[in-house]
Amino acid sequence: MFATAVAVLTVLSSGYFTVSGLLAPGILVPGGDAAAPRAFAAYMAARSIVLLGGLALFAALRAWRPLALVLALNAGVQLVDTVIGATRHELAQTLGPACFALLLGVAAWSLLRAPLPRHAA
Repeated sequence: MFATAVAVLTVLSSGYFTVSGLLAPGILVPGGDAAAPRAFAAYMAARSIVLLGGLALFAALRAWRPLALVLALNAGVQLVDTVIGATRHELAQTLGPACFALLLGVAAWSLLRAPLPRHAA
């Protein structure tokens, strides 16, 4: 299923940046190894872990409506990342999140438009 594939791709790619930000923020941004950026990276990672955990959990449980919500929330995060990349005039940091926002949004929309499964009485 498309939404599950997008969820897995998001968990893997965003998970990489989460772990990188925690272990070596200087790899992601210059000066990231100072105390303040490391603390900020840890706070951001905590939020990312919750969103990514929700994606993984709801995809594994095949809980489509909650998965759609978390996909949409992640799309919102990627849209904000797109704006940040654009204001900093960084092409890769603009196009990457924009592509993910589009994929996440389409995946969420596809789940919301799908009919609910019927349960036997």
